[in-house]
Amino acid sequence: MKHRDIRFLEILSLRGPNLWTYRPVLEAWVDIGELEDCPSNTIPGFVDRLCAWLPTLSEHRCSYGEPGGFVKRLQEGTWPGHILEHVTLELQNLAGTPGGFGRARETGVRGVYKVVVQAWQEEVTRACLHAARDLVMAAIEDTPFDVEATHARLREIAGRYLLAPNTSCIVNAAIAKERGIPSIRLSADNLVQLGYGSRQRRIWAAQSDRTGAIAQGIARDPELSARLLESCGLPVVDADEVPEGQDTRHSYRLLVVGGSLAAAARMDAAEGDSLHAVDVTEQVHPATASAACLAVRVIGLDIAGVDVLADDIARPLVAQNGAIAGVHEAPGLIHHMQTASGESRPVGLAIVDHLFPGGDTGRIPVVGITGSGGTTEVAHWVTEFLRLSGKFTGLACGDGLFLDRRRVEAGDCGTWRCGTHLLMNRAVEAAVLENSADVILGQGLAYDRCQVAVVTGIEPGRHYGRFYIEKPEQVFQVFRSQVDVVLPDGLAVLNAADPMVAEMAPLCDGEVIFFAVEPDLPVLQEHLANGGRAVFVRGGSLILASAAEELRLLPLAEIPFLSGNSSPERLKTVLAAVAAAWALGIANHVIRTGAETFSNEPADMTASDNSTPIFAPSIPLNA
Repeated sequence: MKHRDIRFLEILSLRGPNLWTYRPVLEAWVDIGELEDCPSNTIPGFVDRLCAWLPTLSEHRCSYGEPGGFVKRLQEGTWPGHILEHVTLELQNLAGTPGGFGRARETGVRGVYKVVVQAWQEEVTRACLHAARDLVMAAIEDTPFDVEATHARLREIAGRYLLAPNTSCIVNAAIAKERGIPSIRLSADNLVQLGYGSRQRRIWAAQSDRTGAIAQGIARDPELSARLLESCGLPVVDADEVPEGQDTRHSYRLLVVGGSLAAAARMDAAEGDSLHAVDVTEQVHPATASAACLAVRVIGLDIAGVDVLADDIARPLVAQNGAIAGVHEAPGLIHHMQTASGESRPVGLAIVDHLFPGGDTGRIPVVGITGSGGTTEVAHWVTEFLRLSGKFTGLACGDGLFLDRRRVEAGDCGTWRCGTHLLMNRAVEAAVLENSADVILGQGLAYDRCQVAVVTGIEPGRHYGRFYIEKPEQVFQVFRSQVDVVLPDGLAVLNAADPMVAEMAPLCDGEVIFFAVEPDLPVLQEHLANGGRAVFVRGGSLILASAAEELRLLPLAEIPFLSGNSSPERLKTVLAAVAAAWALGIANHVIRTGAETFSNEPADMTASDNSTPIFAPSIPLNA
C-alpha cells in the first residue's frame, strides 16, 4: 500500500571511512512513498513553514555553492530525502556539533533514497535524524511542531554524549591534517586513544597516560603540595598572610605542558561570580614561568595547571610578594581557548606535540585487504611476512581474530569491531585487516588511513542485490574506498590484470605496485616505464621489478603453497602478498623465507583458545 510518509527502512552506522567519505556517517534507507510525486514546490506553504522553524537553513549552500542555495532548491522543487539530509545537518549544528558532510541519493527502487549525514557522535546524529523526519513531516502536513523543545532535547543529548571541551580540543588538534594522528574513543566519559597499537597514547580530559597516581594524590592534597613546593624554595600562599577577601593581587592560571609554559591567562572578575580570561602568555616573566614549571616537576605531573597570585605577571614572583596558590593535575583548557581578550592559545596542539614529539603520528603499519575473493589467504600471507620481520602482528580476517600465531576469536572477524580491537591492543606492532564489500558498505573501515592497501580483484556481479548496489560503477566506488585511505607515504597493491582494479591507481595518494602473472600487460609495462614497481612471473620465477632492474626472488617450484595446486588464484595470492611485503619495506631475504616456509595446510581452525597456532611455518623459524 502506498503511503504519504517518510519511513526509515534501515539506518546503518558506518563508523569509519566508507563509500561516501573518510569520516563516520549514518546512512538511512528512506522510503518516501507517495511523496515521490510531491516535490517541495508543490506543497502549499511548506517552504515558508520549514524556513520559519529553521531560519538558519538560509546559510546552506547546497548545489549553488553560496548561502541561500538550499532555500532556492526548495523553491524550485526538491524531494523529502534531500530535505531530510539538510534538516538533520542543521539540527546537529543547533545541538552543538558540526553538521558537516551530507548526501541524498536515489536507489533503483522508486521512492527509496539513501540519506547520508556525518556522524561526529552516533547517538546525537540518530536523535537529529529522527527529529528531522518529524519536523519535515509536520511542515508537509501543516501540523504544529515544538521547535524549541526539540532544540533543548537535542542539546541535552549532545551534552551527554559529546566529548567535553578539554578532551575535544586535544582530539581535534591530533586528527587535524597537520598532525594526522588517529583517535579511538574508549569510553563515554572522555577516555580517548590517540594513535594505534603499540604506538598509542591515552588522554582523559587534560590528563595523559603519563600522569602518575602518586602525582595525582599529591596534587589533590593542598597541604602536602604546599609543603613540597616550599621545601624547594618556591613561594606558596600562606592562609594567614592576607585576611580573606582583602588580597589585591591578580589571579593567574598558567598551563604547563611537558616542562614548558604553554599558556597563561589573567582571571578578571566579571558580572556575578563568573570570570573573564585575558591571555597574558607573552607577558609572563621568565623567572615566573620557570617557577611554575618547577612546581609541576616537584608534584610529578606532565600536564598541569598552576594558579598564581601576583600584582604583575611580567615581574618575578619574589620581587612582588607573588605566590603559587595551587597545582592541578586536571587543568581546565577552556580559559586559554576562549579568552575575553588577547590571543586564543593552541593548547590542544601543545599537548599533542608533547605526547607525539618530532612529528610522530602514533601509527603502526596497517594493511587493508579487499576484493571479491582470495582476500583471507592474502591476509594470512602478509601477516606471516610481518611476523618474520620481527613485528608482533594482529590479524582480523574471515578465519578469526589473531594475535601473533594465536587465534583469540573464531568465526568471521573481518569486521569493524575486530579491526578496532586490534588497533586498541598495546601489544600490536602491525595490523592486517580483511575488508569485504559488505563491511565497507555496512560498517566502514576500522582505521582512518593505512600504510598498504591490497585489492585482489573485482567481480561486479558478486556484489549486486545488497545495499542497493546494481551497477559496475557502484561496485568500483565501494572498492576504491580501500585505495582512498592510503597514506601519502603509503602504497596501493593492485591487480594489473583486472581493468577495474588497475583503474584505481591514479586515486592513490601514495605509490602503486602492480602485480600480475603476465609481465607483458600494457598497463604494467607503462607503469614500469613511468618509474613504478611491479611483481610478476617470468621464466618460472617470482620477479620484483622496477624501471631500473628486475630481481629474481625465487622459483615458483620452491613455494610449498603452490606445490600440487598452482592454480591462477593461488598464484595471484602469492603475487599480491609478496607485493604487499615489498610495499612494507620487508627485506627480500625475509620475503623469500616466508614464501619458502609458509605452510600449504593450515593448522586446526576449530579451536579458539590462546594456544592454537594458525598457518605455522613448515620448518622451525630458528632453523
